Amino acid sequence: MPIQFLGNHAIPPEVTVAASNRGLGQAKAVHRVPHRVGTEEEAAKEKSAEIRHGLLVFAAIASPLTIGLLLWWATGIAGLGIGVAVALTLVAWGVSVHVMDRDDDDGDENRERVYVFSEGFVLPPRDGAPARAFTWDEVEAIHCFVTDNYVAGRLVITVHSYRLVLADGELVVFRGTEQPDKVSATDILQLGPLLQKEIFERRLPPAVEAINAGRTVTFGALALSATGITTPAGLAPWDTVRDLSTSAGHVVITAAGGRPGSYAIGDIPNFEVFWTLAQNLYAQN
Repeated sequence: MPIQFLGNHAIPPEVTVAASNRGLGQAKAVHRVPHRVGTEEEAAKEKSAEIRHGLLVFAAIASPLTIGLLLWWATGIAGLGIGVAVALTLVAWGVSVHVMDRDDDDGDENRERVYVFSEGFVLPPRDGAPARAFTWDEVEAIHCFVTDNYVAGRLVITVHSYRLVLADGELVVFRGTEQPDKVSATDILQLGPLLQKEIFERRLPPAVEAINAGRTVTFGALALSATGITTPAGLAPWDTVRDLSTSAGHVVITAAGGRPGSYAIGDIPNFEVFWTLAQNLYAQN
């Protein structure tokens, strides 16, 4: 089998074979992004771990401030307390950024590559598992999570996570970080939008067809139809919807006579499809 190249990067034979067996077509790009394949339960555990990590970072930053205030109170010297607080906060900031950014640099660079083809993508062999190929059509939904992390009011690192839900319930999760004024250690900023585009192009047409046929299309806790938008509070006909907007990573929905509802964008499967449909249906009424 002839060796294929993407730029100056040779595609491993295992990847080429896996792509050919699934009919993925032409190789388009290769990106380095940490990834894993797992289940909903594993994703829930990972999310809990990220929350715990965030709390630890908060504690690491709050502690220096507390120590500085105590020194100020004990000595009566404001400069000493402020100086110590600033120094310890900077140390905590550096450690927290290093820990979060280290995850993106951990392990063999080659095994973290993602090979993108016209009809899907391939993950290379790793940890004894063979190369795996996935078609775009078998991806039922994509969830995008973007988390900004601040230290003393300053943005220090942003975590991007893209979770693909396959038809059999299996998950493929891609994760990467970026820091202000620093080149990202991964290609998450290139791969993420590409994943969204490919899935959007395949999931929008059937959703539009369903709406036009009078059916309801569900997006997690929300659902859309030609009649209105359904939330956990019930159906809100389009002519009663007063606000449909996004703010701080949430969709805000307000209907006449009801309280505003706020729903995290990351919890809405195929958000780009949902938002395109919702905006068009809302504008028509």
